[in-house]
Amino acid sequence: MPTEVTDLKVSQSYATEEVHFSGGLRGQLTNLGWALFPVSGDAETDALVFRTLEAHRSFVTNECGLELVGVCVHYRMGGSSLPMDVWEPGSRDPKNGLNAADSWTAISHRALEAGDKEYADRATSIGICAKVAGLRLRDLSNEYHRQLAWALAEGKSIGTWFSNAALFELYADCHSLVAELCAARDHLARIAAIHAGAPSNIDSLARLSEWVGKERNQSRANQPLIEQLLAANGTDDQPGWLFRLSALRNEMLHRLPMGADKRVSGLALEQMSTSQGTITTIRLAEPTHEKPLNVQGTDPLVELSQLSKRFESLLRSAWPHARYPATLQEFVSNSPLQPT
Repeated sequence: MPTEVTDLKVSQSYATEEVHFSGGLRGQLTNLGWALFPVSGDAETDALVFRTLEAHRSFVTNECGLELVGVCVHYRMGGSSLPMDVWEPGSRDPKNGLNAADSWTAISHRALEAGDKEYADRATSIGICAKVAGLRLRDLSNEYHRQLAWALAEGKSIGTWFSNAALFELYADCHSLVAELCAARDHLARIAAIHAGAPSNIDSLARLSEWVGKERNQSRANQPLIEQLLAANGTDDQPGWLFRLSALRNEMLHRLPMGADKRVSGLALEQMSTSQGTITTIRLAEPTHEKPLNVQGTDPLVELSQLSKRFESLLRSAWPHARYPATLQEFVSNSPLQPT
């Protein structure tokens, strides 16, 4: 049933998109075409411009081999409204036109209409944690971009390890990101437990896995949401991506915070030759005089971006199995629109 609203005001809004790539690079539409920046540290020559979005994306992802982290849409409204950023992890679901976080928020509304408060609360929590995780990924990408622009302007040498106090901003975003993703994981596990008729104390993935592992509950493991969670988690012999996410969270928050981890104790610039000249990126690294960059592990921004996308896909594949439809709340207004 539509919700009636009063005192509805409308105003003009302006939106700009900023495309985030791994390595600290950005893409943005300009009057000349799609720009990729920073590439030089010189304000006069700090961007490459491509005529089409397709050429821009092909160069970045195919020729440079960089990861698409996400898209930040900056909204600026008229009047005294606060500006707002919306993080989009990728394309929206073709079934309902929403991203995963908004789909679960919509499910929450329908559950509340049906009087199913626990289900509504858990679905709301999934949506909120997923949104916050997206903002933390945005912030993490912002820190890489800031560090890359600074390093280029300072003329830092390629392949040489360096550090600065601003690294702690980057570490904080990593910690927050994995914490929010794992919180959303456990809220989804509770939804799956409700579907399987599990008791109220089965409220995390770890407890759900233990519960379905008991002989008397093994028949419940074929419930669709449980199947999806267990498949993503894998086994002790063949751990899955969700197991990796949990392991990262436990390491960062319980055993070795990033600020104390030698493997990510500083930064280093990497450079590649392309058809458009050399492109420089930045990554977290351990001292390069002790371990060359080419034998160091995956950069955290790349891995966390990939895990975030997989989690987005998990939430998308899970919502069609929810008890309630992922359709947005409708609003109606019987009063004239008031421009601001």
